[in-house]
Amino acid sequence: MKKILSAVLLALLCGSGNAFAMDNVEGPNVKKFSLGYEGILAGNIVQGLSSRYWFNNNVGGELNVSYGRLGINYDGTPIDDSHVSLLMGSAKIMYAPVVRSHSRFYVGLEGGIGNVGIEENDQDALPGTDVTVYTISPLIGSEFYFAEFPELGLNWEVGYRFQTVNIDNDGDDIDLKLDGTFVTVGAHYYF
Repeated sequence: MKKILSAVLLALLCGSGNAFAMDNVEGPNVKKFSLGYEGILAGNIVQGLSSRYWFNNNVGGELNVSYGRLGINYDGTPIDDSHVSLLMGSAKIMYAPVVRSHSRFYVGLEGGIGNVGIEENDQDALPGTDVTVYTISPLIGSEFYFAEFPELGLNWEVGYRFQTVNIDNDGDDIDLKLDGTFVTVGAHYYF
């Protein structure tokens, strides 16, 4: 057991030395703003507009704004002008221990807040009710760039989302927990 732990520690130390030795490699799109798309493919379906910025070779941030709207059916019949909508904003901080000339591997933490609106026939279906969504997500991911077109970054992420839906109905609070694994893909153009 001691030998196995020693071998694992040695491998981690050697691997982290290689990752930190790559700091002298200038990663693509440092100190450039980007605009693009970020969407969750597996897990809760949230898609939206995204902006990513790498402050230096290893530290980056991202802001996302998402809006989704669903129609409402009652006994299989759509109700005209009735829907449920979600407006969500999130911020992400990323640290890339491995930086190559055309890619980054990073770990990160994302937090977000959103509001759910429920309307029936263009009227507030639940007056006096406030529905708020809170999320926090640890994640790992990677961003890739083409040698011929380095301004375009394509990324994927896998993480675990801790999500709470808070329903405040005239002072009565209900919390729903919607935790689970998610997979995200995105594309950003760096200016």
